[in-house]
Amino acid sequence: MRVAVVQRLGDWSEYNLDELKELCRSAGYEPVYSLVQHRPPHPKYMIGPGKLEELRRAVKNLRVEKVVFENELKPVQEYNLAKSLSVPVISRTKLILETFALRAASTEAKLQIKLAELQYELSRAKEKVRLAKKGEQPGFHGLGAYEADVYYNEVFRRIVSLKEKLKTIRVRKTLMRRRRAEAGLPSVVLTGYTNAGKSTLFNALSGEDLAVGPQLFTTLSTTSRIVKFNGRKAYLSDTVGFIRNLPHLLVESFHSTLSEFIYADLLLLVIDVSEEREIIQDKLNVCLNVLDDVGVKNIPILTVFNKIDREPRYLEKIRDLSLETPHVAVSALTGQNLDLLEAEAARLMGGYVHLKALMSNHEKTFQLLSELKQVCNIHKIEFVGDSVEVDCDAPYNFAERIRKIAHEFQVV
Repeated sequence: MRVAVVQRLGDWSEYNLDELKELCRSAGYEPVYSLVQHRPPHPKYMIGPGKLEELRRAVKNLRVEKVVFENELKPVQEYNLAKSLSVPVISRTKLILETFALRAASTEAKLQIKLAELQYELSRAKEKVRLAKKGEQPGFHGLGAYEADVYYNEVFRRIVSLKEKLKTIRVRKTLMRRRRAEAGLPSVVLTGYTNAGKSTLFNALSGEDLAVGPQLFTTLSTTSRIVKFNGRKAYLSDTVGFIRNLPHLLVESFHSTLSEFIYADLLLLVIDVSEEREIIQDKLNVCLNVLDDVGVKNIPILTVFNKIDREPRYLEKIRDLSLETPHVAVSALTGQNLDLLEAEAARLMGGYVHLKALMSNHEKTFQLLSELKQVCNIHKIEFVGDSVEVDCDAPYNFAERIRKIAHEFQVV
């Protein structure tokens, strides 16, 4: 579908049509026309009448089938624009919701997206019903049969139902997180700007084969695997990427996904170092701001500058950035410097002690040894007479279990 992209710039807003075009392509659209105007918002059209006429001619001459605004539109502005242009008009928020809907694979992701769509609709429902009764316009079909309160109540009822379903999923994920905590393995979470290469890095570290691609928001659901960082095991999770001006309703709807950050022992913040320095700095700031907004406090962050295989000047770029966190530079695609990433991650995530213990050779010991092989980095297990000598790096919780049954225990 051929689309036109539009942004009205105010005194404090920043040009963002390049990212809007990428979002359009990720949703399956082809941007064929761009329009920017510096002015206060027009109450009827967002852009001024002169620019609207310019846009109307472009829609007709270029056979544009939909218009996408970077700005958030009021229902009346959306209605007036659609009436004047004779094609559907949507805002950036609606475009993001469409993109998420295309990428959703898991049940949880689908429910989260549907919830966000309905919450977006709820805030506009009564006004859209009123406008729809004035005469059908592109993007306002199918509402005329509803009374405003009936339609609003129906949307609200569906939101309540979706929240109950998501609550059940959150309870299950909380139980899973509790089991992980009992096992004692640290949790390492990949985060960062969308399309920075998080899933490629996840595959490189875990040996998995998650879908990757140039589209934005390839990953919407959290995937976790046990991996080793310098021999120390941890849960590694791949999560949804960030963008500038992430709609608040998406932050609310994706609560259970974003909560992975809050409970992490270490965050790997992935940034594409092959872009321009100003863009890198901006995306880094966006990610840090989003993490702060979702409640990430006192959690170590390791910034991972990815795609150094595309940028021979990456060291110079990184040196010019304002960095508040430790960092490494890698290529997830070629594997370059992944050993440095593993060493730094093992140092920062903590949660381990190097211990030596001597335990009696009995049933409880054998049960513990079975689990030890799964979660610890073993240096030596040796049977000496009626005892078992263990030398390993163990998570704190597991180390305490060893201490309770050992008759000799030493932290090295």
